[in-house]
Amino acid sequence: MDDLESRLEGVLEELSLEGDWNDRYRLLVAWGDEAVPLPEEERTDADAVHGCSSPLWLRVENPGRLRVRAASTGVLPRALASLVCRLFDGLERLPAEFPPIADRLDLKRHLSPTRLHTFERMLERVKERGR
Repeated sequence: MDDLESRLEGVLEELSLEGDWNDRYRLLVAWGDEAVPLPEEERTDADAVHGCSSPLWLRVENPGRLRVRAASTGVLPRALASLVCRLFDGLERLPAEFPPIADRLDLKRHLSPTRLHTFERMLERVKERGR
């Protein structure tokens, strides 16, 4: 079954194959570099995620299946946005309650408060627009 918990477990498994947090960070950055970015013409004010040090857009649509796309000029914001896309894009529905994603991925220990806040804002955007 393709659900958020399964996807989170898959991400955890991929990250656990990496050595330390620096290796995991490099993997997240690689995911961001490999992601197809939200096209320039779709980067609207309505999709901007404010509070990030780099421009960041996260578009969430739900035409029957979640469609989550993102773009950022910053390396880490792009990496975190690609993580959000990896977790949610293509899901049929969102769970009633999200698991503690940042805790489970150990992001609270390894991200600055600003980056963590940006990640949590992206999760809130998915919750708001994905239902």
